[in-house]
Parts: sequence; C-alpha cells; structure tokens
Amino acid sequence: MKKILVLGIAALSLFLSACNIFPFSLFTTAPATTLPVTQNGTITYLDADYYAYPYYSSPNYHLDNVDAYNDVLLATRDHIRHANVRVQATIYRTTMIFPGITQTVIDSSSSGSGVVFLERDGYYYFLTNHHVIDDGGEDAEYQVEAYGDEDPVSAELICQSEDLDLAVLRFAKGSRTDVELINMTTRLFTRFTPGELVLAVGNPLSVDNNVTFGEFNSMELIANATFRVVYHSALIHEGSSGGALVDLDGNLIGINAWGTESSDEESFAIPLAVVHMFLVNNDLIS
Repeated sequence: MKKILVLGIAALSLFLSACNIFPFSLFTTAPATTLPVTQNGTITYLDADYYAYPYYSSPNYHLDNVDAYNDVLLATRDHIRHANVRVQATIYRTTMIFPGITQTVIDSSSSGSGVVFLERDGYYYFLTNHHVIDDGGEDAEYQVEAYGDEDPVSAELICQSEDLDLAVLRFAKGSRTDVELINMTTRLFTRFTPGELVLAVGNPLSVDNNVTFGEFNSMELIANATFRVVYHSALIHEGSSGGALVDLDGNLIGINAWGTESSDEESFAIPLAVVHMFLVNNDLIS
C-alpha cells in the first residue's frame, strides 16, 4: 500500500484493521461515456464536467502540528463511524412443488455497508450499492444495524438503480441518539488534489465500522461503470461495498463499490456527483 505523505497517520494504526481487496474488474480502455440522458426533468452529468470543477482546499490541509492533525483525523474517523450502517439482504424464492402448492425458501443473502445521509419524518435514509441489496426480482427482506445498535431492525427499500449501482433504504429513527448524517454538500462539484488523503468506512467480513486510510489517485473508467469513478488506495474488502469514502474533514466524496484482485492499492468509488444525480432524480434531495 502506498505510504500516505502526512505526519500523524501512524498514531492511528491501533484503530485500523487490515483488509484484503475483494475481486472485481480491472481498468478498461473504453471511451468516455455520459450518464443517462435528461428526461422528464431529471438531471445528468457528463464525465467532462468534473474537469471544470474547482479544486477543493480545506484549512486542515495546511496544519503542520502533528497533534492538531491527529485530532482532525480522529474526529473524522469517529464521525464517519456514526454515519455508517451494516445492511443485510435476504432473498426469498417461491417455487411450485405441486399444482396449487408453493414453497418459499431462502435463495441467497448478502451483507454490506451504507451511509446515513438524511433524516426525515422519523426515518433515517441511507445509501448503499445496488449489488448489496439486489433482489433479482424476487421477494427480499432488509435489515440494518446503525451505530450503537445491539440488534438489527427492518429497513425498507426506497429506490435503486442497477446502472448506477446505487440504492437508498430507510429505517425508523426510534430513540437513537448516536447516528450522525454525512455531509453531502461541501465536496459536491469539486475536484480532487492528486495524493489527497481519503478515508473509507465499512463493515468488511465480521469487522464493524472499520476505517482505512489512503489517497486519491485519479478518475478512471472501469468495466463495472459507464462513468468515471474515484480511484483511490484506501483498503476495502467484501462487505465494504456501499460504505462512505470521505475527505480529511469527513465530507462524502463517494460510495465505495469495487476493488481488484491484482493490487491492494486499487479501490474504486462512485463519485459524489453521480450519487447526487441519483438522489435528485428520485426526489430525495433538491
């Protein structure tokens, strides 16, 4: 894994868990493509739009005091853990065993991560990947564990897009006080600085709220997407899908979705602009 060129990262090593990358696609040489065309008042973005965005600069980028920098990292780590959820999808398949008699059995199950971005009418709404909750057209049941939960609770699927590999679910807020909302506005329509520090949070395997560090490399085309994705080096693993990728200050910059088996330094996230488009087009934000 590439070394992150900042002081103070080593001080956090006790909080991090090592992960192996899970296998997905490699780079492709496909030509740049656009996202779905504008229809019925929906919005869309071109890949080329990214290069017109201004660079983002946080005041914390200029900190030269190790203790102050570590305080920022620890605060960001804690914040994104409070916005992280574990989501479990159970898919049921109903078959006819005799004329007029059917049987319903568990066909498959999957788990992944999600990030809470909205509180509305007594519910928390969270983003995840479509491939985490994909029901394949069959009946499905979704459960979620938010920060501080001891047991999973039911979640409801609100919208999904297989093409964008995104989905939104919601669950009742109840008496929770530890859940925090991720910031989705600060980094919207901004460019990354090469080598910029990024943090990934998720639930790989049996590890809850795991946070890893890496750096932004570039915007790339891969076989899994028809738009440029965020290529970074923060380690993710199976179960990390749907988790947040954030900047130094904890602002959302993408949703982690894919890795490769060729290198531990190749992780990919759906960029915030695409996430924003998906949410606007589904009337979840304006």
